[in-house]
Amino acid sequence: MNIYNNPSGDAYYRLIDYAMAHCETFSFMDTRPPGGDEYDIPPDFPLPIAEELNPYIIWEKRTETGIGTEDRFYSFDQTTYVCLCCPQAATIVKKYADNLLGWLGKDMAEDLCFQTADGEDWLWTVTHEQYRELRVTPQEAEALKEPLRGTMLTDRHNPLPPEKLFELAKYHESDRFVYTGSGSMQVLPRLHEIPSLRIIDLFDAHITELPDSLFDLPQLEELKIWTGNLHGIPASIGRAKSLKHITIYNGSHPEPGNEPEWKAPSKEELKLTTLPPEIGQLEQLRTLDLTCTGLTDLPDELANLRQLEYLVLANHRMEQKPSVLKKLRQAKNITFCRDGFF
Repeated sequence: MNIYNNPSGDAYYRLIDYAMAHCETFSFMDTRPPGGDEYDIPPDFPLPIAEELNPYIIWEKRTETGIGTEDRFYSFDQTTYVCLCCPQAATIVKKYADNLLGWLGKDMAEDLCFQTADGEDWLWTVTHEQYRELRVTPQEAEALKEPLRGTMLTDRHNPLPPEKLFELAKYHESDRFVYTGSGSMQVLPRLHEIPSLRIIDLFDAHITELPDSLFDLPQLEELKIWTGNLHGIPASIGRAKSLKHITIYNGSHPEPGNEPEWKAPSKEELKLTTLPPEIGQLEQLRTLDLTCTGLTDLPDELANLRQLEYLVLANHRMEQKPSVLKKLRQAKNITFCRDGFF
């Protein structure tokens, strides 16, 4: 079963305690590459967490890997540590991270996994790719719903309809709501009922409005809407003070397999023609991607986005670059393309 969210805080600690009690071993990797001009300087070794867990390490395995290109390639060893599950080890594991995807960083191990007595993975993560899985049946997942509250399990092969996914996300206080397919339009006005949401990513060609309540989510950091023809962005977006990333992408096909005659609306038909001045109140905004819109100009308040690093304006109706773009001196990259996407 897929771990849909990123268990954090108490939910993460419950997951670790449960895994320690029901599994035989757990493992993690030291994936740090060597440094130096010739990649000949090994990283500080071992990792701090490996030093603390040393009494519980059963064995270590080194696997050769490499870094570089065909012209210059350097091989080095990555180390996998396998440890005995016990309450003392659980205390150390919980000390180094407070969320399942927190196993990443300069001095942190990666890919925390737990194994049963027969050596099979029970909890499996590939942190860099944000892959996380609990290898249980749907029936076992249902039985774990309360003991592992905050760890949201979904079946990749039998996706839930948006209403049931919403209820499950609400129950587990999920940090994200991600859904591809028609139907998310119905739950969009209710997402404010999950105040823990940090990420909203919806692909539904029928979304036309963004409810004001969406921007009252106190922790919302990332908003992605892939739709057919969004009618506009409300002024209430200025209330979403934690927003760091916004992607609005029009012209999305509603049902690629069922509507072969469907055509994307022309730019003249697109209803997202202006941005509210209140967008300039998003002091934490890092990226803004507005692709396939009817925009004819940009508000001067865009210059207030002092943290904006990446701006994409592709496939729009602006004849020339608005003067406000010259004021975004801190931006690392600005893509301005009237036609096409690049």
